[in-house]
Amino acid sequence: GDNDLARFLVYLIAALNRAAGSEAALGESAQAMLQSPQLPTEAILTSLINEVSAIPDEIVFVLDDYHVIESPLVDGALAFLIEHLPPQLHLVIVTRVDPQLSLARLRARNQLTELRATDLRFTSSEAADFLNRVMGLNLSAEDIAALETRTEGWVAGLQLAAISMQGHKDHTDFIKSFTGSHQFILDYLLEEVLEQRPKDLQAFLLKTSILSRFTGPLCDALVGRDDGQATLEMLNHANLFIVPLDEERRWFRYHHLFADLLRQRLGQTSPEQIPILHQRASDWYEQNRFMDDAIEHALGGEAFERAADLIENQFGVKYERGDHTLLRRWMAEMPQELVFAKPYLSILRAWNLFTSGQLDTADQSLRVAEKLLGSNAGQTTPKLLEQNGITESERITLLGRASAIRAFLASYSGDMSGTIHYARRALENLPEEELPWRGTASIALGDAFMGEGDMKAAYEARSDALAIAKATGDTYLLMIASLRLAETLRQQGKLQQVVHICEQQMQSAKHSGISESVVAGWLLGIWGEVFAELDDLDAAIEKAEKGTQLTGRGRDVAMIGWSNLCLLRVLFSRKDFTGAEELIQKMENIACEQDMPLGIPVQLSAWGVRLQLEQDQLESVIGWAEERDLDIEGNLLYLHEPEYTVMARVLIAQERIEEAVELLQRLLKEAEAGGRTSRVIEILILQAMSLQTQGDVEQAITSLEKALTLAGPGGFIRTFVDEGPSMARLLYETLSRGISSDYVRRILGAFPDVEPEKIGSPKSRNLEHELIEPLSDREIEVLQLMAEGLSNPEIAERLYVALNTVKTHSRNIYAKLGVNNRTQASARAKALGILPTT
Repeated sequence: GDNDLARFLVYLIAALNRAAGSEAALGESAQAMLQSPQLPTEAILTSLINEVSAIPDEIVFVLDDYHVIESPLVDGALAFLIEHLPPQLHLVIVTRVDPQLSLARLRARNQLTELRATDLRFTSSEAADFLNRVMGLNLSAEDIAALETRTEGWVAGLQLAAISMQGHKDHTDFIKSFTGSHQFILDYLLEEVLEQRPKDLQAFLLKTSILSRFTGPLCDALVGRDDGQATLEMLNHANLFIVPLDEERRWFRYHHLFADLLRQRLGQTSPEQIPILHQRASDWYEQNRFMDDAIEHALGGEAFERAADLIENQFGVKYERGDHTLLRRWMAEMPQELVFAKPYLSILRAWNLFTSGQLDTADQSLRVAEKLLGSNAGQTTPKLLEQNGITESERITLLGRASAIRAFLASYSGDMSGTIHYARRALENLPEEELPWRGTASIALGDAFMGEGDMKAAYEARSDALAIAKATGDTYLLMIASLRLAETLRQQGKLQQVVHICEQQMQSAKHSGISESVVAGWLLGIWGEVFAELDDLDAAIEKAEKGTQLTGRGRDVAMIGWSNLCLLRVLFSRKDFTGAEELIQKMENIACEQDMPLGIPVQLSAWGVRLQLEQDQLESVIGWAEERDLDIEGNLLYLHEPEYTVMARVLIAQERIEEAVELLQRLLKEAEAGGRTSRVIEILILQAMSLQTQGDVEQAITSLEKALTLAGPGGFIRTFVDEGPSMARLLYETLSRGISSDYVRRILGAFPDVEPEKIGSPKSRNLEHELIEPLSDREIEVLQLMAEGLSNPEIAERLYVALNTVKTHSRNIYAKLGVNNRTQASARAKALGILPTT
């Protein structure tokens, strides 16, 4: 069971708490993060390491029998812990084989101490001390030397020999009676140990050997006696290879080698008892609500029908949402025909496979379940339902679960209509109490509407998912549903609501101890991107970079992709084009290795083109357009809307204005119909710039006014500013006409003084002193002459006005532009498009 990463981490936290003492209360945040279906391992361990670092006392933490671990995920978690081990925490790994860790690197750093077989063998003096003082034997030096030679100093062998000799008077003859390999010695000594015990104790040892841990009442159930606890205490006192597992000495286990030998002897002498004993153990564990152990012993006794029933009856919710490694192993141990004969198990297996990324095998398992259940009541026989103990209402519920999984399978393949079909079918079939499954189906439905570009329908479905998530009380499900709703609101242009959700969910994440989780990284990415739009670029880069760091710790490619797209937009608005290009390359490399949601590569492609346009790389842009060969005259698919939009920019750059205007008009119609306000604003801005290029200033102003009307309530800034000086000129024109004056002043105040020649952070400004006022025609004339380098007297002479009049105009110009001198006024006016840049 420890090969399941979540379980391993739970036990690791519990053990550290026991070592640190009850007052330490370590790992509360880490425990909360363990509820995540994505299991943010590094975030969990980072939180735990930080807490351990604050403890003044030293802790020695022992991982015994690590050779049973076969999970690369557990090895990876341990490697991360070792790499960041606090100085007061010492890790001891006891194992029969070398663990899958970077031992060579640890040796090179002098961070590893190794005790191997030669170090652990008893020397002659140690063997003498153990045999005579600890075990109470009075052996001669010759006998000790002979025994140490026979066992090669192996402590387990010495212990077995000592126990055996306690029943023999002539120790020397006994020592001479056995030779050979360790296995031979063990077989011989075990026989000696068992034969010296009373028959009833021999039976006790053999029958309880099937247990990995045991307590008195459990032993009584297996052996059919009522002195189990007393027997265990006697064995412990006799040092007969029994290990207490708690301070009260209620639970014990046998030394593993001793248990192996006992089980081997049981198989040789009474093989017919083994399934009976496992059945008894399974029954006792079930009655005492140790359900994992009940299933393990059912499987151990090959009672597969019982194991299947236990999983069906007891672990529906738990294993639908966690412990996937354990469930996968159980399913693998059961005959496949049995799993496929039970619809519930087939669906459970399908969900387990889906969450593990095995989509094809998940589909196969679903098909089997759906065939057994039938889509309609008449498609399956009452006899089949009766055989599986399934009522008609249960059949409908199981079909609902199958449909919910089908919805996600369809979504991953880009089949949005299929996703909608299956999600709706799931919601129709699932009863109200099936909250986690209904929430899953609602999330899938919202994803599908989002994938089709229908923001209204997406908002409704994601609002339903959020309500269900609140009812479940699941912190992670609630955060995921909230952020999906925030995505929809972002598309609808409701920036302030997005910020509110991010603030609220981050506060909840901190309270629940999951503020360093993968999903928190996705949250920070969304938050950072919106901050960039609101022109708080310093906060934007801080949140977006932290977001990608957190999502990068996990394995959810979708969250990694979306958070990096958010960072990409922030880098673009900061004019960090080199950083943006490096990020695109990184994401393209990931996309080559792993399947990403289809929208991510499309957006990466569009951003790449926009970066090239910003840097006047027209040939590369034209090459992209030819390679993509987008059908801009055909059906405009929402999935490719970012590429269609950037294609309009390419057409503008090529001075194919009429084609650009026509494409933008079609895109505008589609975006308006889908309620995608953020995209509508961008399209209207491009439309205005295209019309301006054509010389149709009036129509350009009309489009820009519509964009401002839509953008104002949300507080959009960078969507305008990122278009550069040509947009500033249009905005200045709208300001001179008194259109949205206060809002336009805010936007104009966000334009940089000059277009930066080098990449860097835009200058911080106090907008209160940057409110732009329209310049009069005469002030523009004076400003133009200033920019040409004329002095005030020369300007007065050129315009036929008094010198004081020029000075008055100059003061007004400085005040309106928020500058202090001629050089600043000229630069600011060019950045705002009031003066030409050449």
